[in-house]
Amino acid sequence: MNSNKISLTAILTFLILFGAYYTPAQAPEWSKANSAAAAARQRGDFAQARKNYKEVVDIQVKALGPDSPEVAVSLNNLAVTDQDLSLYPQAEQDYLLALAILEKNPAKKVSTANTLDNLAALYQDQGMDDKAEPLYLRASIIWESLEKTRNSNEVISATALAGIYHSQNLDAKAEPFYRKALTLWREQGKLESAEAVEAMIHLADIYHFRSNNSEAAPLYANVLAIWDKAGQTETPVAIAMQATLGEIYRTEGKYAQAEALLTQALKSTEQLLGPNRLEVAASMNSLAILYYCEGNYDAAAPLYKRALAIRQANLGADNAVVLQTVQFYAAVLRQLGRGEDAQKLEAQAAGGGVSLL
Repeated sequence: MNSNKISLTAILTFLILFGAYYTPAQAPEWSKANSAAAAARQRGDFAQARKNYKEVVDIQVKALGPDSPEVAVSLNNLAVTDQDLSLYPQAEQDYLLALAILEKNPAKKVSTANTLDNLAALYQDQGMDDKAEPLYLRASIIWESLEKTRNSNEVISATALAGIYHSQNLDAKAEPFYRKALTLWREQGKLESAEAVEAMIHLADIYHFRSNNSEAAPLYANVLAIWDKAGQTETPVAIAMQATLGEIYRTEGKYAQAEALLTQALKSTEQLLGPNRLEVAASMNSLAILYYCEGNYDAAAPLYKRALAIRQANLGADNAVVLQTVQFYAAVLRQLGRGEDAQKLEAQAAGGGVSLL
């Protein structure tokens, strides 16, 4: 199916990180400012949160030194808040400072990967995919090295890379990252989330474009099942997917499954657009082809007749699509023993004045 109107939403989840845990008796001087920053963010007061995080950074630098991982965590959180305020240059600087500290501490791989994802998402948010891609790749490598201790944030870099490559038509590079993201969502029990569904659609489209329908069909079927559960099967995208999957099943000889999908697609298209649209004629044509393949010519004939009438009214008698529909309809009429009617229809088409029998 053509899902150009669907674009996988970049997961620009700017992650607030957490430093070492302290008991109330051990709470350091910056704890109060950190709590105040978190509270300000929760109520949407990002300007106040920024002031509080800057205070945390200043206190930690004096208490722990400028290269402390705790300082890096607070710089990340300050950068997230900068981004919330659209202070992109300041956010970039704070992320870079945080990374410079974290990369000196090999034990801080998770915080490093999260901050790399944050900085990459900042660039992606500004349309700078060329800067975002290498950072997501670095984060992805770190996540791979920690595979035995998966982190729920690992999906961010995988999804973002898949989206970047897909937008550049580099589907061979996008495919493994879509697969990785779907594996992670499955492990997290989030395979029905909107992001996972969009990833499934894009991956299915990649396989369908390659004519690898054995891989595409189950993904399309999963998406339709999720949409059916959510009552979202009447949208144009869902209807187009029903038609695509129906045609796949037809080519595989799965006629019963194909008929259910193509019938529903036709019904929904007609309800959505009205009875005289070219999209309705195309849907009729698809169902008619299925019936022809099954040898059910009695069912195919009225569909071709209606499709021809709609196409002739919209396109004119001399249009190539109209003439092709005449050929298909005439072939069905011959199968029904109506050879004279078929010849008459073809003669009328050749004379430029197609009429229905």
